[in-house]
Amino acid sequence: MMRDPEKTRKHILETAFWEIFRNGFNGVSINDIISKTRVTKGAFYHYFPTKNDLGYTIVDEMLIDMTLDRWVKPLAAYRNPVQGILSNLRKKIEESSNDSLGLGCPLNNLIQEMSSINPAFREKLNAVLELWISEIEKYLKKAQKDGYLKKSANPRQVAEFVVTAHEGAFGMSKSYRDKKLFWSVYHALWDYLNTIGTKPYSSN
Repeated sequence: MMRDPEKTRKHILETAFWEIFRNGFNGVSINDIISKTRVTKGAFYHYFPTKNDLGYTIVDEMLIDMTLDRWVKPLAAYRNPVQGILSNLRKKIEESSNDSLGLGCPLNNLIQEMSSINPAFREKLNAVLELWISEIEKYLKKAQKDGYLKKSANPRQVAEFVVTAHEGAFGMSKSYRDKKLFWSVYHALWDYLNTIGTKPYSSN
């Protein structure tokens, strides 16, 4: 067993994340996680008094960073953030396999499973969505200021649509397990963004 408290806690979190991602929050027991991590029950409960505490921590300490790293931070590399949104999504689709799509999106999975039955989970998951939307909105406002987005466009509404398109595609692709659906969503998003952009965006 690990003797470094921070490493032990991180090990539990990372192991639990992947178990929950693969099997769902309600499909994984504390005993399953303890067995995978090889920590004692005492050590587990020292860091996470309840299974819900573990789940809340995964949202607060992992899903927020994952969402920002995957969907927001890459936009900083683009002079035109709207092109960045499209190019980043295209890259993620190309990197995904049909099998990996079957796992869905960690955030979307928890939203679908837990939001209707656990208010605390819903509040935390909504906070991740709100952060994602608000950060995309900031980039869209920059795009508008720099002349890449029409003045008539509403950055908040566009950001909400972009995030909804992403999460909807992940949700449906989890069942279809076929990138064709994701590509369909991508091209529809490309068409939409070109109607509010000031110059054509590349689909490549």
